[in-house]
Amino acid sequence: MITLKGYQTRSLDSLQKFLVKCAKGEKPADAFEEVQRETGAPRQDYYPVEAPGLSKATPYVCLRVPTGGGKTLMACHAAGSAITDYLRAERGVIVWLVPSTAILEQTANALRDSRHPYRRALETACGAVEVVTIEEALRLSRATADGATVVVVATMQAFKSQDPTGRRVYSQNGHFSEHLLNVPAERIDDLLPGPDGKPVPSLVNALRLRRPVVIVDEAHNARTELSFGALGDLRPSCVLEFTATPARAENPSNVLHQVSAAELKAANMAKLPVRVITRHPGQKDELLAEAVALRRDLEKLAIVEGQKTGEYIRPILLIQADRVGDCEGLRDKLVAEQGLALDEVKISVGTNKELDEAGDISLPKSPVRVIITVQHLKEGWDCPFAYVLCSLRQTRSATAIEQIVGRVLRLPNAKAKQDPHLNCSFVFSVSPTIGEVLKELRDALVANGFSAAEAGAIIRPAQSGLPLSAAPRTVSVTKADIDTAMAERQTTALGGKAAVDAKTGTVTIFVPLAPSEVELVAQCVKTEEGKAAVRELAATVKSLDLLSGGNGESRPVSFYEKGAPFAVPLLSVKEPAGLFEFEDTHLLEHPWKIAEKDAALAGYDPREMPKGRAGTLDIGTTGEVTTAAMTEEEESDFIGALHRQVLALGIDEDWSEETLVAWLDRRIRHQDIAANESAAFLQKAVRGVMTSLGLTAADISRDRFRLREAIEKRIGEHREFERGKAFQTYLSGVNLAVDESRAADFRTMMYEPSSLYEGAYKFKKHYFPRVGELEERTREEFACAQFLDDLPEVEYWVRNLARKPGSFRLLTPEGWFYPDFVCRLKDGRALVVEYKGAHLWETAAPKRAVGAAWAERSGGKGVFVMPTEGGLDAIRAAIK
Repeated sequence: MITLKGYQTRSLDSLQKFLVKCAKGEKPADAFEEVQRETGAPRQDYYPVEAPGLSKATPYVCLRVPTGGGKTLMACHAAGSAITDYLRAERGVIVWLVPSTAILEQTANALRDSRHPYRRALETACGAVEVVTIEEALRLSRATADGATVVVVATMQAFKSQDPTGRRVYSQNGHFSEHLLNVPAERIDDLLPGPDGKPVPSLVNALRLRRPVVIVDEAHNARTELSFGALGDLRPSCVLEFTATPARAENPSNVLHQVSAAELKAANMAKLPVRVITRHPGQKDELLAEAVALRRDLEKLAIVEGQKTGEYIRPILLIQADRVGDCEGLRDKLVAEQGLALDEVKISVGTNKELDEAGDISLPKSPVRVIITVQHLKEGWDCPFAYVLCSLRQTRSATAIEQIVGRVLRLPNAKAKQDPHLNCSFVFSVSPTIGEVLKELRDALVANGFSAAEAGAIIRPAQSGLPLSAAPRTVSVTKADIDTAMAERQTTALGGKAAVDAKTGTVTIFVPLAPSEVELVAQCVKTEEGKAAVRELAATVKSLDLLSGGNGESRPVSFYEKGAPFAVPLLSVKEPAGLFEFEDTHLLEHPWKIAEKDAALAGYDPREMPKGRAGTLDIGTTGEVTTAAMTEEEESDFIGALHRQVLALGIDEDWSEETLVAWLDRRIRHQDIAANESAAFLQKAVRGVMTSLGLTAADISRDRFRLREAIEKRIGEHREFERGKAFQTYLSGVNLAVDESRAADFRTMMYEPSSLYEGAYKFKKHYFPRVGELEERTREEFACAQFLDDLPEVEYWVRNLARKPGSFRLLTPEGWFYPDFVCRLKDGRALVVEYKGAHLWETAAPKRAVGAAWAERSGGKGVFVMPTEGGLDAIRAAIK
């Protein structure tokens, strides 16, 4: 089974926290806000969705994952969390909605295949699973629904009554008569009636009865009023969206967690950055030849890579033709002029089946090296070998390449390659200007789930041809072209905004330049051809700034753009194998015996289970029997009613003390506790409840999910105490160290804040061009940033981003701690500052302790300070 990447685990942890809070009765909006606060996510309002059958109390959230991030695998794990943590059930019904029939077939086949990682993840999360399409669901037996988690894979269209399939979903069907046998009186009103007023035996009513978990793949296609109505007809228990592009305007998605480009890159899931090469529309043939040559060079590198690592890669070139009629001619040209064999080039347009007939093109025996298409490849097509995209389209549009650019982003086998060129993707395009292509590509990346700032940061314009590693802000001329004396004068006058190196014959521009500044740089080059190259480079740098959220205007060069050093040593542990960052596993390795701990569950009583609603039974005037549930405002007890309904559908089993303890042991995470220790503690907890309340194991097994939560909480209390002891042992011991060999290096990180500072104050010393995640309304924290910016001893500083790859962090018993600000002092020391409001001062003691330990172990090279209540002079005192 595929091990989840770190960002996938973090996303699913956020979802689990949200679902657990909702299961305990919190309103979705409150749970959403709490999880955002706990995870440090940017604050966003929660928008409940209201439609017939879709209550405001129905949890409806979204996980934003860019293309290539593994949404389907995450959804498999999320399904299990929704059933066990939210519904508190052993099994349930999942309605898995996909955007098209092509994706439906692909998803259903993967979820059915016992060897596929998706199926294995689904079974691990949900137990026994039965996967069906809508056609198969129309024959679903009650025994199947009672005995396993049923996953119904369908399109949204299938649940719209206007669709032929949709009409069958709603129509009377004898297969579902058994599903409606012995339906509790309080559930009758939940089912759609027929002309006679009685519930219709139909698929939709069978689903309504079981309150399905709805998973929506690519949710932006399913956020219309009509779609909400179709969802409401299912009476879902919750709706979980997985998409690269959440809805932002009308009916915005509730994005609980979002994955960044930096996280994909750090997890080796995507080929980043994207290198861009352009030529004028009149040079299509040259552009095509360069793309073919680059693919060939990449294959040579891949062969060497394979010899070193044993990994097989055959880079593939995707060519986007202008028109369908051009495809055959392009293939003939490639065969005649570029030396490609006929079977190495496949065409994928319209009903053309060449690509399908080629079989699995990732196998070594496949000859395919080039694929020609026009608008997009078949939906669901995926081949991580696609490294190069060459677009020959002259008509520019927002959607011209968005459907195809995602095909070159996936990194083969999600594993970093030794050769850095095999970790990148490449885009060739025809255009009169580079800015036009960069904007189109940025829009295409945004359509694939990246933010505009991320897209701007990962696009790297490159010169035509090799070397591939050419700097995106540098142009090469001959050494003789450089006017050395002029270069010295002009670069000094520009204040470091550009650099001219006579020894290497290179001109580098770091920031956007004003027209007059561009001419100052151009004067450093003697030939008109060289001057033109400088002006073109200046235009490219301006375009890059606009793509990254800047205004394209001249500004001082930032310390980051100058390449200033900014590595801050981390707190590490000395071990026989070397130096390792002090992180969570060190606290988990601390030996402790939970079997000796108190297992009393204060406040837990299984007799306080959700009670059923009252109903009425009567005889009508014509002798018919009528039933009805007594009215109850659903909003006031949505989760209680839901748990009652799910509990009523459960199958009674014989539970002994041993089977209950074994069940709890499987359902409670305890990787830091030995199996014999956990079993002894669980047995003590179960016996304690049975003895104190005079109940049997069978009695309390009916409330086993709440029992699990109570025991988890008790174990958590003991674990927190033991982690605190381990933490103090490390802080007072001799194994902690601070060394430059283990450091957070801001010069090499991808600085991707969730928001940018837009205020009037102009920071002068921030390391990066823009300050991230800082707002003037957080007055004390903002004042701290201003203080650091004005402090003479500070050379430069950075707003440290919480929970982002590469940020500076320290470990506390509660988890990772990301200080607010990290500074480099003019004397070379590192200054770490965490501002803390007076109301949080007492609870911040572990942060002060680990900060002090870091500073002490640094040997005078690090300073840590935690000012409070406006006492910023404490910073000045600490560094002196």
